[in-house]
Amino acid sequence: MGTDTEVERAWRRIEDWLSRFAPRFHTELNPPATAAEIDTVATALGVALPADLRIWWGLSNGVRHGIGLPSARLIPDFSSPYPTSIALQRWRMHLEVQQESYPPGLRDEMARFVADQNTQPAGTLQSQLYWLPRWLPIAGDGGGGGVFIDLREGPLRGCLVEFSRHHQGTTPLWESVTQLWVDVADELESVDTDMLRSDRIDDLGFGGWAPPSS
Repeated sequence: MGTDTEVERAWRRIEDWLSRFAPRFHTELNPPATAAEIDTVATALGVALPADLRIWWGLSNGVRHGIGLPSARLIPDFSSPYPTSIALQRWRMHLEVQQESYPPGLRDEMARFVADQNTQPAGTLQSQLYWLPRWLPIAGDGGGGGVFIDLREGPLRGCLVEFSRHHQGTTPLWESVTQLWVDVADELESVDTDMLRSDRIDDLGFGGWAPPSS
């Protein structure tokens, strides 16, 4: 029997914590994605996905999204992970909105800028608002922002960047999907679970983010 990878161990820790302290949110986790569902994303983007992203989606295909869902945000600050279908849907949406938001006279210039940035090393980020074909959103905050994975080549390939409707970060928040889930597992396990009582939950937060509770 093989040894679990670091991302598998981190995700098991998260699932265990949620099952004990946030059972409602735990039920909102999707079952594992199939290999075909994951391959559909890779094919659409025309790139290989990082191994830890494939492994994680193979453990849980994100969180259910819809009216009133998800009921909490698993990722600081304020995002919850997408299933493969929504990640792909949002990726297409960002590219389409970008194309439509520029006047016809500026579209060629923007296309050249995007093409150039798409060949830069992963983690190379500019302050202006734009979207690259090799940025895949893997989590959302329900308000047009979330977290994307940078799938350009380079030493930081697979790093994660926070974005909003108005800008994206200029520095990656996590070096990989593995680091994201290790950090989330550590955050959850550091929670004073007594604070999860309904009469104290409003006092629990980490820079504005509070862990799932139910």
